[in-house]
Amino acid sequence: MYAGHFAAGLALKARQPKAPTWALLVGTGLLDILFGPFVVAGIERASLTPGQSPGFRLDFIDWSHSLTMSLVWSALYGLAFFKRGRAVALTLGFAVFSHFLLDLPMHPPDMALWPGAATHLGFGLWHTPFWWWTELAVVLAGCGYYWARARQLRTFGGHAAWATALVVVLHVVNSPWLSATK
Repeated sequence: MYAGHFAAGLALKARQPKAPTWALLVGTGLLDILFGPFVVAGIERASLTPGQSPGFRLDFIDWSHSLTMSLVWSALYGLAFFKRGRAVALTLGFAVFSHFLLDLPMHPPDMALWPGAATHLGFGLWHTPFWWWTELAVVLAGCGYYWARARQLRTFGGHAAWATALVVVLHVVNSPWLSATK
């Protein structure tokens, strides 16, 4: 779920226009942003799986993507924006946690309850033929809400059509049909 996270960020912008758009987009991707350096540092692990969607297996992602750590990262991120007001801070904290919520149906059971927990969560839609369509529904819902609110309020989203088109194109480029031809 890549474009879906950005669509969620845009939807949150529509809900809380005072929240900085850049901070919402970073927030919705924060768990993946943390994952990269954690892999390089050896804290988390992933393996390549050519020919099998999504092209990699997440072997250990407990410090970036577990339920408990998602809540910790959400709280820390929200606190970083507390000077902008409680509503903005809560929205930005939720932006981070939305990543976990959107990953839950897509991931196989690889998201622990806490680092090192035996119990892992995930419904595994990535390994089904309709994963792309599920994410498309999230993308269209988030982008549609953003675009509609931007037109209604006219206080943000001066380039709402371009922003939504970019997120939809990002999702299309991530389609299994285009990936198969690479």
